[in-house]
Amino acid sequence: MTTPQLQQAEHEFDLVRCGRSHRLVQRLGLSDTTPPRRAAKVAVLLTVTWVPLSLLSLLSGHFDGTAVRVPFLHDPEVHARLLITLPLLELAQVLVPLSLVVQARNLREMGIVPPRERGRFDAAQCNARALRESTLSEGIILALSYVLAVVVRLALGASEGASSWARIGTDITPAGWWLTLVSLPILYFVLLRWLWIFVVWGYFLHRVSRLDLDLTPTHPDRAGGLGFLGWGVAGFATVLLAVSTVFSAAFAKEILHHGETLDSLKYHVATFVVVALLIVHAPMLSFCRTLSLCRFRGLLEFGALAWRHDRAFDQKWIRNSSTAAQENILGSVDIRSVANMAACYKHVDEMRLIPFDTKAFAVLAIAATLPMAPLVGTALPLREIFMKLGALFI
Repeated sequence: MTTPQLQQAEHEFDLVRCGRSHRLVQRLGLSDTTPPRRAAKVAVLLTVTWVPLSLLSLLSGHFDGTAVRVPFLHDPEVHARLLITLPLLELAQVLVPLSLVVQARNLREMGIVPPRERGRFDAAQCNARALRESTLSEGIILALSYVLAVVVRLALGASEGASSWARIGTDITPAGWWLTLVSLPILYFVLLRWLWIFVVWGYFLHRVSRLDLDLTPTHPDRAGGLGFLGWGVAGFATVLLAVSTVFSAAFAKEILHHGETLDSLKYHVATFVVVALLIVHAPMLSFCRTLSLCRFRGLLEFGALAWRHDRAFDQKWIRNSSTAAQENILGSVDIRSVANMAACYKHVDEMRLIPFDTKAFAVLAIAATLPMAPLVGTALPLREIFMKLGALFI
């Protein structure tokens, strides 16, 4: 691994805007992060994925009406996936890179990665970026996208026997073919690419956790100075919001068109939220060993320091009555030093085993549950909900 490569990894550690798919977007002139270019990219995605489905359904008479059981206009799954999820994932390409770059920069600039470990840190950055740039990885993602879209829906007969705009019995409509061969592969490719980005970021953090880090057990973030990694996971909130939208739309379709109820799916919803939050925080587990050793060392060192300090205080103010008589204990700095020593020891004792931030956790929990809120309207009419809410203020 050459020095120029390490320098590039250090100064351009962007795990999102890289890879062959990103270079293709650059050739199309849509890689700029300005709002007009970002809106143009979203428009192109919708033109390729959603618009043909609506036109083909309209031409075949399956856009609305009673020709099929589930017309295109009344299918919440396809609209949520393409009209909400894809734009959200595009927005994440602006928010997530900023979060990851700031976290990687803080590891270096705050001194958590000491000079003696800079070489290994740069190598970890370079390896992580190489994984993202890998043509093989994006090739596998593309193949998996088509496997999910084509093999599952065709070879395994997903939704076979249903009457909808995409499939009538065993026959796939023109709109259904476009969904299978174009729209879904694009959606799955974007989703799986984000999953790969998250895996690579987790791999990078695992490499960092194996370095000889300079952590401070008395740091008020209760994570030895790594607390910014705890709130940094909130950067993936937009991605989690998009994934939750996919599941929420699937649940809504089951309720509206397949006889399921919100009560029968409540455990599915709860399981998704719990598993999603666990997965997002999973990379933080890499620091469990490092932080536990830091806490153990801090308890020993500050325990010994506190013992010497308290013994000196006891010797001066309790056992040596002559000194106590000559000096007024009121306002003495010795009292404040006892309180400060106790506060430092408390910081060490309350260290967490992973970098965790309650506010970031709340943001992620909201992102995971917010798309599920419309499901309540399937069990209780929205009009009745708003009337009851209004009654509370009267």
